[in-house]
Amino acid sequence: MTETSYDPPGSYHHGGLRLALLKAACHHLRRENAESLSLRALARGIGVSQTAPYRHFDSKNALFAGIATWGFQILSGQMQALLAGQTSPMESFLAFGRCYLDFSREHVEKYQLFFDSSLVEYGDYSSLQEASGLCFDHLLAVIRLGQRDRLFVEREEEEIAAIVWSGLHGMVSLQKLKQGREGMIPAPQHILDRPVGKAIRFLAEEQDQALNLLLRSVLK
Repeated sequence: MTETSYDPPGSYHHGGLRLALLKAACHHLRRENAESLSLRALARGIGVSQTAPYRHFDSKNALFAGIATWGFQILSGQMQALLAGQTSPMESFLAFGRCYLDFSREHVEKYQLFFDSSLVEYGDYSSLQEASGLCFDHLLAVIRLGQRDRLFVEREEEEIAAIVWSGLHGMVSLQKLKQGREGMIPAPQHILDRPVGKAIRFLAEEQDQALNLLLRSVLK
């Protein structure tokens, strides 16, 4: 079953309702803003009582935290699978970067919630902190590979991770200006034709070259 598919209304097995709510919420967030989402409307949409969602999420904030946690778990699993067979620090770095950028495009609504403190209060959800920490651990593992071979600048691994992470997040943010979001309009052509637009197009259309430049920024 794909992420945006649904079980028949009222047919949820044990634990299935929580996942159905997460999927329905993601489906909504891909098309509408977060403010217009309601737990009761989600319940009507999937054919359960309006109070049923509150067995899993006591508020919209809790629902958004659940979506972000789920997103980090998906991303961590993808990272682990991609990095498992890598032995070269350079290839591991590029694989990590591609994974991060691909996830941000395929899971726009989850990625948004990773960084929106107005919708998710991280300090209230230990499971969310744990899930996000696992993703960061994968980045640290890639950096340790490079440090083992003395490839990276002589800085603390967390400092190098900060540079890489900020670079990847910046690439995601700028790529969105060209690609737009489902239901939203991308940057107009007259903007994309200007020098700033050429920079945005480079990030969107020459991803591997951009990742190689980011890699060079932390090499000795």
